[in-house]
Formats: sequence, structure tokens, C-alpha cells
Amino acid sequence: MSELATISTHVLDVASGKPAAGVRVTLGTRTLTTDAEGRIADLSGGGVNPGSYRLLVEVGAYFGGHSHLFETITLELNLSEGGHYHLPLLIAPYSCTTYRGT
Repeated sequence: MSELATISTHVLDVASGKPAAGVRVTLGTRTLTTDAEGRIADLSGGGVNPGSYRLLVEVGAYFGGHSHLFETITLELNLSEGGHYHLPLLIAPYSCTTYRGT
């Protein structure tokens, strides 16, 4: 049996310089909301098998009435092995970037 993969995220609003609290994030059928610090400690519900997954980050409601480009940011993930994957997401009304953190 292979080691399971766990996934966490930290959504940061670089335009305001603050964590993005209250953002809905979905991995498969599991939907959670970022806490006051913009974090979700475990999106995977204790772990998932290595493989391909789609991560949906619903930022449209977060930006609300302010002009913005993205409604949902979709990340297609390839979790090639077990272990922990931390995926910070930096957002602004007209841009986003992500990377594998620690």
C-alpha cells in the first residue's frame, strides 16, 4: 500500500496584504472554507491516494462587488507520490499565482 498524500492551502490577498478568509476551496467532493488566516490545514480529509486531482478555489465571492477577473481558479494537480503538499495561492483582483510550499 502506498503512502497517502495530504494537501493544505493558504490563500493570501496580495492586493490588500491580508489573508483571504472565507474562500471556498474544493478538492474532489470535499469543500471547505479558509479560516481567518486564509488557511485550510487538510483538504484531503486525512489523505488521498497519489494521482490527479482538481482543486477549485472560488474567489469571485471573496472579491464581491470589487472589479475582478477570476470567479474560480482551477488547479489540476498531479500528486505523484504520498506525503504532504502545501499549496499557497496568492490572489489579487486581476492575477493569481501558486507554488508547492513546505
